[in-house]
Amino acid sequence: MFQVLVAEDEIWIRDAVAEMVDRLAPHFSVAGEVSNGQEAWDFIQEHWPSIVITDIMMPNKNGIWLSEQIYQANLPLVTIIVSGYDNFQYARQLMRFGITEYLLKPVVEEELHAALRRSLVKLEGMAEIHKGVMNIQRFVEQMAEMSHQEAAIELRTLLTSMQKLKVTTPGMRKSLLAILSSKLNGLLEVYDHRRTFIPLDVEDESGIHKYFAGLIEEWRLIYPQNAQHHVNNSIKKAQEYIDAHYYENFSLARLAEKSHMSVSHFSMLFKKTTGYTLLNYLNLVRITRAKGLLQEPDLKIYEIADMVGYSSLPYFNRIFKQTVTITPVEYRKRMGQ
Repeated sequence: MFQVLVAEDEIWIRDAVAEMVDRLAPHFSVAGEVSNGQEAWDFIQEHWPSIVITDIMMPNKNGIWLSEQIYQANLPLVTIIVSGYDNFQYARQLMRFGITEYLLKPVVEEELHAALRRSLVKLEGMAEIHKGVMNIQRFVEQMAEMSHQEAAIELRTLLTSMQKLKVTTPGMRKSLLAILSSKLNGLLEVYDHRRTFIPLDVEDESGIHKYFAGLIEEWRLIYPQNAQHHVNNSIKKAQEYIDAHYYENFSLARLAEKSHMSVSHFSMLFKKTTGYTLLNYLNLVRITRAKGLLQEPDLKIYEIADMVGYSSLPYFNRIFKQTVTITPVEYRKRMGQ
């Protein structure tokens, strides 16, 4: 199944597109819904979806900015642009970012499904690269549990697997190395705020191995004995904040900032500590609260959706069913309300 991110600031359009995607199950599934380009970029670095469906005109970083970030990072995902008629010629400029799928508003379900099916060919060609990204994510998440020797062995295995990738362009392999470099540098900066980013400026295999071995060595030297305690306290405070403010429309970036971490590393440490991604944890808290409220017969379901932080009833219904396996209406009936 291919995971899809929907980025659209108009709620009713976002919900409609998400429902259209879900009707193509089991081949495609909506991994998340966001309202602007910055949230989309943060989500991508945490969840690594295969497809992004994005509007052009959005607040706080638009779809053009998002498309450029994806293109410059050479990420293994397909971007589908959604545009109003007035912006369509503007959208076509995005061809320089390798985007070939454009949909006009209002989005027609048959056209969206056709674009998704056409994306399958591109996704097949990106499968190895996507696997490489997931391997990087797994390695970085597990580093704290490894001995220095284990980390060195895993690093060599990871770099060797990148060298063996059958990529279509050399840029793809460089992008994987850049992602690994960014994540390791960011992780180091979590524990040493005075440290500056050390770029990867070598291309030969020996130099690449030496560069990353140096980052791992630095990690083992600066990783303090009480680091896990420090991380656990930061994540615990983030959980407590979510538990108390679950109904608010807060962002991943805001929680990361409160924890004095970058978005990607806050996301990684949150998942490692709690076993949940931030989005999954937030949804779990919200749906747990909603289950209690559904036992209040005087409350309408749309009122409950708003009370627990969902600005859209269809989105609430979809998340509730994904979490509980039945709809809110069915849950209320089973509870005798």
